[in-house]
Amino acid sequence: MRLLILISTAVLFFTFSACEKDDCTVWQTVTVTGTYTNTPDLTGGFHSVTLPDGSMVSLPKKYAVGGSDNVIGTVDASKSTLEVTSVSLNPKTGSFDSAIHITLIGSAGDQIHLKGSSQVYADNTGVSWFHYSEGTSKFADITGWLNATSVFNPGTGVNNVSATGEATYKK
Repeated sequence: MRLLILISTAVLFFTFSACEKDDCTVWQTVTVTGTYTNTPDLTGGFHSVTLPDGSMVSLPKKYAVGGSDNVIGTVDASKSTLEVTSVSLNPKTGSFDSAIHITLIGSAGDQIHLKGSSQVYADNTGVSWFHYSEGTSKFADITGWLNATSVFNPGTGVNNVSATGEATYKK
């Protein structure tokens, strides 16, 4: 009788602890490091921002993103984009404050989307804060954050970005 109870318990344990395919996904959390370039895409249009002296400045709405990080690998600059969804002049800091949506597409076609905000200062430096919002393939349920610093080249309009953060996604 004791053997029968032990066998029954073992069968029940393995029956209820076995996982379905989607329930057995192994997740990993990694420290993210990356460098990117954001090149203006002038076909995307412009935001017009009024300066304190009443003059207007036009800022691109869309950028092509190149570079790489240790999560998605090499970024396909012909498909990856940064979209500035809104921009305003912050009277307290003198910075241009922007809301941003980034789509990174890797060389294998996988996508990662980030949403966040940035501040670009008069000395052509900037800071940004993002969260991973979605992705495809193993990045479908990605979560985490990415913080960045940038240096803007006023001659070319290109932003050179260094980023660090943390991401959790399927292994």
